[in-house]
Amino acid sequence: MAVSLRKILNLFFDVPVIDYSYLLFVSVYITFIFILGYFGVYTKRFDFWHETRLVVRSSFLSFAILLAGLMLGQNSGYYSRSTLVLIFLLTAIIIPISKLFVKRFLFGIGLWKDTAKVITDNENFKAALFEDYYLGYVKSSDSKHNTLFIDSVNLNKDTLNKIIEDNIRNSREIIFTPVLNGYDFSQANIYNMFNSRTNVFTLENKLLSKLNKIIKAAIDYMLVVCSIFFWGPVLILIAFWLKREEPKGDILFKQRRLGINGKEFFCYKFRTMHSDQSFMPKWLENHPEEKAYYEIYHKYMHDPRITKVGEFLRKTSLDELPQLLNVLRGEMSLIGPRPYMVIEKKDIGRKAPLVLAVKPGITGLWQVSGRSDIGFNERVEMDVWYMKNWSLWNDIVILLKTISTVLGRGGAR
Repeated sequence: MAVSLRKILNLFFDVPVIDYSYLLFVSVYITFIFILGYFGVYTKRFDFWHETRLVVRSSFLSFAILLAGLMLGQNSGYYSRSTLVLIFLLTAIIIPISKLFVKRFLFGIGLWKDTAKVITDNENFKAALFEDYYLGYVKSSDSKHNTLFIDSVNLNKDTLNKIIEDNIRNSREIIFTPVLNGYDFSQANIYNMFNSRTNVFTLENKLLSKLNKIIKAAIDYMLVVCSIFFWGPVLILIAFWLKREEPKGDILFKQRRLGINGKEFFCYKFRTMHSDQSFMPKWLENHPEEKAYYEIYHKYMHDPRITKVGEFLRKTSLDELPQLLNVLRGEMSLIGPRPYMVIEKKDIGRKAPLVLAVKPGITGLWQVSGRSDIGFNERVEMDVWYMKNWSLWNDIVILLKTISTVLGRGGAR
């Protein structure tokens, strides 16, 4: 019927042929914009990584919805699946990057600024809010503010409720941290039990899912195997370099480390220290401050055992490249807590079952959040947080931040 109608209309009017590629682009764009709006990307202020996750999710959903609609229709010949995949990938990559530059520009000219007041004694919390142009918050100069932030970690329920009631009339929005610390509630399911007026948070241990374990392991193997043409030659070159510097020294250094569930394994690294370390007792005697530093950080400030080649390998993190072999052996993962030494198990204490519940990784939160500049106890807390809040997205963020850290050589020692 539609074809007959077109023939009749063509006798009197010039009816244009529908460009299905144009309709495809418009459909993708409208669907994508709608989903972004549903997730609050246009109305709320999120940090870069959280907003990027929403953009990627929106891209995937719009791609899935559009693909399903086109496959159910009768115009399968007018679109290209490869074009759809390309659109999905470009939106997931280009939009977050472009938003970084756009928000920096808008913040610089004052169009991406929002006044905020913060109730907290935590200076790190204030810095996280006011030093991030992506959020766009600036300190209110007087009592007037649009957003109120409350750090409620050290507040009791009654005090928190009173602060909210005193400010809710004059604040456009109130944002407060949950009393329970150490959990990523952005991935929690939140729903309201209306009859009792109670909000319920559902936290999920995603590492207990067999599917998640399979996906994580598959990604590890795929990335390592696919990149072997890059890291394989690098391994060989570094091996020759080490032998040239110290012909009698070993190429690899292996040490027993704690794996998943406390199972011990040999962790491989390039040797970065002199083979002869007989001078260390005398050196420690002359440098008591180094011994005190080691008690806190489990490292020395100026380690005399490190060779010139080893110093370069450590700064670039290339000394850890042989751990890709541990990944292929199933003993380690690309992302996870750094493998602890066997003697450190007693220092981990009661948190050991949580830290050792996941495979150790080549890189993790410790590397991208300060590297060796943080203390041992804080490192343990980071590893516990990783285990309790594991997700594929968090692994992706850590991997990207690791690349940035290595290229910037920040924090590595």
